[in-house]
Amino acid sequence: MNEIAPESQQESQQESSTATIKDVLDSVYEAHEGSEASHAYSRRHGVVSAAVLTVYDDATAATVALSLAPRITGKVVVEVGGGIGLLAFHLGLYAERVFCIEANPVWTSCFLAALISEKPKNVSYLFGAADEFAGLIRADVALFCTHSGVSAMRAAAALFAPVVIDVWGEVLKDADWKDFDALALALRESSLKGKGRPVR
Repeated sequence: MNEIAPESQQESQQESSTATIKDVLDSVYEAHEGSEASHAYSRRHGVVSAAVLTVYDDATAATVALSLAPRITGKVVVEVGGGIGLLAFHLGLYAERVFCIEANPVWTSCFLAALISEKPKNVSYLFGAADEFAGLIRADVALFCTHSGVSAMRAAAALFAPVVIDVWGEVLKDADWKDFDALALALRESSLKGKGRPVR
């Protein structure tokens, strides 16, 4: 019979897991950020968003999924630009089915251990540009959680569902955005410039 670890031990294990993911992500950023191979891949596949993760820890993923629960419970969800797939795991706690689509191959190696050991059956991770899957997947809700390439992500999400949720757009609209991550705000602002949409 398995014993449940005391709360402090569970917290320690979660911190260790987050530190491990952070270490892997840091090494991936160092190896690939701004590399010619990465830029060439993005051009070849029409990827317009920056290779910057916006959900990279369990606490953020759990908070975002919980906030979306009333709108996704029992529904089929497509997450466009799913990064390492962590948010999709948490969305799978509420949604009937989750398809996590990620175009950037850099992130696949970062979350491999978690995919092997913890991936829920109702969550599928698809590698490729979102438009490659258009017409093959029909969902109730599509969402994206990015600060760059917002217009392109919104258009891609609309290929899959009648309801599209810009997660960080809602967070910035409802929060004191001056306390928000400066890089995130700068990416979102440059992404939306000239599109007739307010940053907040």
